Amino acid sequence: MRAVIAAGDRITAKAAEEIIKKGGNAFDAACAALLASPLAEPALTSVGGGGFLSTFEEERGVEFYDFFVDVPPNRVENPDFFPIYVDFGSAVQEFHIGSGSIAIPGVIGGVYRLWMDKGSMPFIDIVSVAAKLAKEGFYLSKTQASLVKLLEPIFTATKESREIYAKSGSLIDEKTLFKNEEYGEFLLTFAKEGADIFYKGEIAESFERFSIENEGNIRKEDLEKYEVKKRDPIVFNFGKYKIFTNPPPSSGGILIAFTLKLLENRNLGKFGSISHLKHLIEAMKITADFRKDHVNEHLHSDHLKEILENEHFMKNFQKSYESRLNLWGNTTHLSIIDKDRNAVSVTTTNGEGSGYILPNTGIMLNNMLGEEDLNPHGFFKWPPYVRLPSMMSPTMVFENNEPKLILGSAGSNRIRSAIVNVILNNLIFNMDLQKSVDEGRVHFENEEVFIEPGFSKEVIEKIEKFFKVSIFKEKNLFFGGVNAVSGDFDAGSDKRRGAVTVKII
Repeated sequence: MRAVIAAGDRITAKAAEEIIKKGGNAFDAACAALLASPLAEPALTSVGGGGFLSTFEEERGVEFYDFFVDVPPNRVENPDFFPIYVDFGSAVQEFHIGSGSIAIPGVIGGVYRLWMDKGSMPFIDIVSVAAKLAKEGFYLSKTQASLVKLLEPIFTATKESREIYAKSGSLIDEKTLFKNEEYGEFLLTFAKEGADIFYKGEIAESFERFSIENEGNIRKEDLEKYEVKKRDPIVFNFGKYKIFTNPPPSSGGILIAFTLKLLENRNLGKFGSISHLKHLIEAMKITADFRKDHVNEHLHSDHLKEILENEHFMKNFQKSYESRLNLWGNTTHLSIIDKDRNAVSVTTTNGEGSGYILPNTGIMLNNMLGEEDLNPHGFFKWPPYVRLPSMMSPTMVFENNEPKLILGSAGSNRIRSAIVNVILNNLIFNMDLQKSVDEGRVHFENEEVFIEPGFSKEVIEKIEKFFKVSIFKEKNLFFGGVNAVSGDFDAGSDKRRGAVTVKII
């Protein structure tokens, strides 16, 4: 029964724990957690969104599943698509929501495919954990309640959403017994009829009616075309370790690989030293140049992965990196490993949510078509049925063909830097997993270095000679949400986002 779980919330982790204790494997537990997380972490994820997962089994090795969202055709001249404004305290950010912001969801397909391929328990037993939670109710954690409050304009944008998240007239919080009975009923139907009910059956028909009535673009034929895709991972060596991470059209994996290849065999000195931070920041800067010149426009090219194996190409970037050294940054993540060393690393997101609930399901639908980061050429510019790019990067590290580190992160553009920070802390600076996750992070973006507390004044002053620096007064969810487990059943969960670990002995 031995297992370890690192998840975005105690309720999510508890769903996985319950399945492990009933004899399920890591994949069964991941399915239960993925269905419970939209309840426990409603501001971060939903089965109306998308994600990526990596799995490991001794007999099959590492496999990657892409169940991120697809782009529907542009059918509506003036879609329901409008900005809302969220006050983050230090800044007000604009998001676009509405029916026109909804991309074709993939989580339902991803969960069902994972269970079909690797599950060991009856699906109804797995689904029942979240269904019971939805019907009987529970209390949000303070962290999750604060995130819901932050996104109040989205959770109260439509009558249907208010009926779930502000039923009493006030937004749910940690003192509210939160139920989503329609979601519970949907889950039980899903357990009986499988993913076809969502993509081909009566829910697909309801989705089309809802979309037409609300000036959205999705139709039943779009849902019928959706496929969970198995992809060949990016695989690269980092010293004595072999690392597997998410391939294109996710950009996160190739950027993580590129940064770590720049840092391979470098003397980073001690954690927090000038040597550590100058190497890390400059590697991030060169990676940003690489992203701009060679990644953003080519994410759907079949040959993008091959670029890491081009020695001449990599040497040129190594030279740029060395020349700069001479001068001298809403998702949730779940990692599980079980007694048989089966491992899962899975990241999901709903964007911020569209404000719309899919009728009779209790499911908040995504606003991926309204995310500026995912639509760099402008809104509604992607061709139909292309899979949107993402920074999400479930990652697995192996030593001597054994799982060493299973991790991933939430955090938009900060995902890649959060994962690199934690990998270096664990593999190079020999920190245990919780300390690896807890330590202060550094992120580079748009010629600016963002730094958490924990680094010396002298080191920061040195960085300020070369870059604009933003120093955070305390650890902040801006820097991601890494949840990690290891082959020796250690774990680390990110307190920046209220995550937890569960160890089952």
